[in-house]
Amino acid sequence: MAWNEKLTALNYVLANLYPFRDESIRLVNDAGLRPAFITFDNKAIDNWHNILDEADKTDHVLNLIQAVRRDYPDNPVLIQAERAEKDHLPSLTNLSAPVLDSELPWKADLSGDNIEKIMGKQSTLLPISFLETGLQRARSVARVQLQTGGLGSGFLTVENLFVTNHHVLGTAEQAAAATLQFNYQQTPAGLDLEPVTFELKPSEGFVTSKTDDWTLVRVSGDPNPEWGAINIEPIDVSQVQRVNIIQHPSGGPKQIALYHNVVAFADDRRVQYLTDTLPGSSGSPVFDDRWRLVALHHSGGWIVQPGTKHSFFRNEGINVNLIERALASSGLL
Repeated sequence: MAWNEKLTALNYVLANLYPFRDESIRLVNDAGLRPAFITFDNKAIDNWHNILDEADKTDHVLNLIQAVRRDYPDNPVLIQAERAEKDHLPSLTNLSAPVLDSELPWKADLSGDNIEKIMGKQSTLLPISFLETGLQRARSVARVQLQTGGLGSGFLTVENLFVTNHHVLGTAEQAAAATLQFNYQQTPAGLDLEPVTFELKPSEGFVTSKTDDWTLVRVSGDPNPEWGAINIEPIDVSQVQRVNIIQHPSGGPKQIALYHNVVAFADDRRVQYLTDTLPGSSGSPVFDDRWRLVALHHSGGWIVQPGTKHSFFRNEGINVNLIERALASSGLL
């Protein structure tokens, strides 16, 4: 089928509903399309043109519409698009307004129950204390500087223990030569704050796991009173739907990823999510919306989902329960 008015209309609608590439990749997978055959673009209108072109070639347009409708079941344009696709119509009529029939009345219901609504499939409302608690957690996140010039992230937990990835600090010798920088961040005016540096003391505590990519190491001195501690506690990760990551992306000043942070997969070893990271973010703490530690971020890209042979474009962290059990049996506390 040649590109037609229906696909053009869908292109604009989907680009508005999902302006970010990560969201589109999730929908491509949900619709049964082949991500390897699609050129994903950061410009939403071009991105969705490429997706719809592949969907049209492989007869997956209806699957794609139905995948989107799971997020927006009452969207009138999508309802009309699904009907048009099932009836093999080449265009959508009256795209800018709901279909005028008994299913979709034109006049809106402005009764008390319908004036305010949750706009997506999950509420994005959070208590204002979310911001304050996030700032408290952020104090415990530090940049790791390796003797070789490499950079990473990590965080302080109880009894002056520092947590990062094995691939950041893989040996006691590497840890002894590395330094931590707390407060490496900017003010609201964009000015650099003065970082506070600590050394590590692996001779007083060092445990690592290459398999699960975590390292626990003692910090020299007593940073806990000033820089706090992120508690490592058991949590049911399978119930977590969104995550937030405080990190030093590219080894730069501290940042937080808050947008489009959907958890795509979780089991007792790994948590996969769509939250943005960059090289240098390895070792960052991954939190749920109550600021409970969920995972230790360690990698990203085309990652195989455990239990399948399918790769997805995601980021991945180590389930915090693995680290909690390791800490409890390490003798470091």
